[in-house]
Amino acid sequence: MLFNALFALMVVLFLLSLYSLAFKKQKNYYLSIMIRLLTLGLFTLIVFDQYETQTHLALVLLTWVLFESSENFYRKKLPASK
Repeated sequence: MLFNALFALMVVLFLLSLYSLAFKKQKNYYLSIMIRLLTLGLFTLIVFDQYETQTHLALVLLTWVLFESSENFYRKKLPASK
């Protein structure tokens, strides 16, 4: 239950971050920090065997990869638009 609530919060923050990047054309550093902290927290829960399924690990890693790739895309796109 705790994992699902934290993961849902991370997904909502990730979507807010994507909205900020896509429509406002600026990066929200507070959202980035919160997403990274939640990712580390969820990964820690998985490592300490609180949630043993590989599905949880795959979801956290997939969300983390999507978040980092959107951040890198924003970094590459910003100098090109200037």
